[in-house]
Amino acid sequence: MKKRFKLIALLVLLAATILSGCSGASKSSNGGKDTAASKNQPVEITYAFPYFGTIPKDLKQVEDEINKLSIKEINVKVKLKPVSGGNWNQQVTLMISGGENLDLMPTLGTFNTMAAQKQLIDITDLLQKYGQGIQSAVGDNFLKGTSVDGKIYGVTVGNGKAAVPTIVMRKDILDKYGLSIDSVKTLDDIAKIYEVVSKKEPEMAMLIPQSAGNVTIAPTSLLMHSKYDGLGDNFGVLLGNDSYKVENVYETDEYKAILKTMREWNKKGYIMKGAATSTETAVTLLKSGKGFSQFTASEVGVDTQLTRNTGHQFVAKKLQDPLITSSALNGLTWVIPVTSKNPEAAMKFLNLTYTNADLINLIDWGIEGKHYVKKSDGTIGYPKGLDANNTGYGLGQDWLFGNQMIAHVWEGNDPNNYKILAEDNKTAPISNALGFTFDSSKVKTEIASVTNVVNQYQPGLDTGSVDPNKQLPVFISKLKAAGIDKIIAEKQKQLDEWVAKNKK
Repeated sequence: MKKRFKLIALLVLLAATILSGCSGASKSSNGGKDTAASKNQPVEITYAFPYFGTIPKDLKQVEDEINKLSIKEINVKVKLKPVSGGNWNQQVTLMISGGENLDLMPTLGTFNTMAAQKQLIDITDLLQKYGQGIQSAVGDNFLKGTSVDGKIYGVTVGNGKAAVPTIVMRKDILDKYGLSIDSVKTLDDIAKIYEVVSKKEPEMAMLIPQSAGNVTIAPTSLLMHSKYDGLGDNFGVLLGNDSYKVENVYETDEYKAILKTMREWNKKGYIMKGAATSTETAVTLLKSGKGFSQFTASEVGVDTQLTRNTGHQFVAKKLQDPLITSSALNGLTWVIPVTSKNPEAAMKFLNLTYTNADLINLIDWGIEGKHYVKKSDGTIGYPKGLDANNTGYGLGQDWLFGNQMIAHVWEGNDPNNYKILAEDNKTAPISNALGFTFDSSKVKTEIASVTNVVNQYQPGLDTGSVDPNKQLPVFISKLKAAGIDKIIAEKQKQLDEWVAKNKK
């Protein structure tokens, strides 16, 4: 009997070992889940995005509706993860360095840095398998802007890429004093309006920052935005399309002239006090009535967007002609971080945001009938009794998610806005360096040092808080000491090699 019991025990142990081995063999690389047991269960992904204002109270309701659709279409369940836009880049950096699961997220001006630091998954093959809709919507040419050494690491947001420096002003204030934004062609024209309004509305700042120390939309200046290709980090740029010479934009006469204007405006009280250090978002400042205008980068619809998000009517005027650059394409890029546990599911969902109008309208606008209703002209707007102040889902960030071109157009905009954007994308001038991506690994120490110098000096210069005649030379001297000339030389070398290979 003893021998028999020993034999039975041995057989039980052997069976358990075999079962354990089979179980281990069935585990996938996607987080070690048992695919045999869960193949019919939805794969859950984390979809992170920045918000600028407050988290919508109905976010969970919208998430539930998104999941009804995505589970039906691709068997993927989504967990929406809003992160404050004020410290978005810092937060996602901490999440990734800490190994936190992030399956999908947009980069806000950090695409090149994250790619260089190996924080992004190469999605070239995933696009071929699960992102055919993205390829059709975006196009191969624009995918060059989110590529590194021929490998694709992200997908540009499906919106207008021919954005230009734009001034946006409160229409009710203009009307009140018999003024019109149509008269604006130069910075001097803007100053003439400020001169009138500032006397009539002394408690209101004429010009507010987008963020702390960012009035003209740094890192260099929005007001030169469509006149140069920043080649990724703006530490060495191409001024126009006439040559492939990499230059220091901070040393140009045009940059100096912009700083001089900002200084004059600051001394006259046009720029909001504390602009160099304020942590309030532009939307918050405009919504509270603290500001009259702001600079932004836009093509069409920014005035209506601000009107919707602030409760005040705005009008906009473009200040330059466009130039489509790699930065314009990868400035807002959807990526799959290396900490993603489900990259295949992430790509399936990302593809859906570029192809499924019902899904992107849910993400952009919320639930039809509850958060928006269709209007007779084909646009959408708030249901009766709702506005920007009391809606349960007022993100107002349709410029950020997936393919904006298949979404509804908000009322007040031309119903043909997206057709205009699509046409501009096809016809706007394209930088000669489109597709070039700077590998900063050889000068990462210098880039860190130069970034620290920029962070130290640019807020004061950009907001006119300091005298550029005194501080700009110091700023440039510090940049050189930090190694900006070495960065430019390395960038020039790589660009020359890229030109020789791609411009035959």
